[in-house]
Amino acid sequence: MGSIRSRAATLACVLLVLLGPVSCGGGSASGTEGGRGGTLTVLAASSLTDAFGELEKRFEERNPGVEVRQSFESSSTLLAQIQQGAPADVFASASEEEMETATKEGLVEGETRVFVKNREIVMVPKDNPANIQDFRDVAKPGVRLVLAQEDVPAADYAVEILGKANNEYGGDFKQDVLSNVVSREADVRASVNRVVVGDADATFGYASDYTPDIRDRVEVVPIPPDLNIIATYPIAALEDAEEPDLAREWVDLVTGEEGQRVLDKWGFEPAS
Repeated sequence: MGSIRSRAATLACVLLVLLGPVSCGGGSASGTEGGRGGTLTVLAASSLTDAFGELEKRFEERNPGVEVRQSFESSSTLLAQIQQGAPADVFASASEEEMETATKEGLVEGETRVFVKNREIVMVPKDNPANIQDFRDVAKPGVRLVLAQEDVPAADYAVEILGKANNEYGGDFKQDVLSNVVSREADVRASVNRVVVGDADATFGYASDYTPDIRDRVEVVPIPPDLNIIATYPIAALEDAEEPDLAREWVDLVTGEEGQRVLDKWGFEPAS
């Protein structure tokens, strides 16, 4: 009798499988047929939007069934989200300060890794209405300058650069430039966009923000090397990652040869 029931149960399960996806044998189905499944959540600095967007496609191609979800904002905003318990697997910051805070608060799993460097530039509209020809011209009266919000790394680096410039251009240079600020934006990409659409005369951004899609609408004004700041970008898997294995694989991709080639393509400099 037991044998008959067993065969009947097996037949019923086979029929149900033919009709639709079910779980037989008491386990729960997971993932996608032919793939591992899972969702990887990455929080990354806004300047990484293009490079990480390309890496997302590559990661999903090599991991069928896996979905990568990314949020790009200022590093300070992302840190606040992590501190408040936002679900995430990986944090990539444009500043070591935010990552150090996350590490001290026990939010990071394992060691952090610096994966690229970046440097600041000044961007102006193609028609350059304020006639900004070199870095010193950013201090001219009437220049409509936009910056990211305070505590956003790109804005903090800009202020640090202006402080260094005081020694070369005079004690009022920093204040003259900051007095030209007409708007503070959520992150560096937002401040760059104000220049792209012609709502501002200049902004401080990263070299990586000078992307192919805006090069016909903006010009770059270089910052003298002795005044510039080299930004270092750290990355780490997070302690409360829901997909710790995927998180480590993402970090390995970003820091490996393939990831470094993509980051170089988008204007970043090697970490070493």
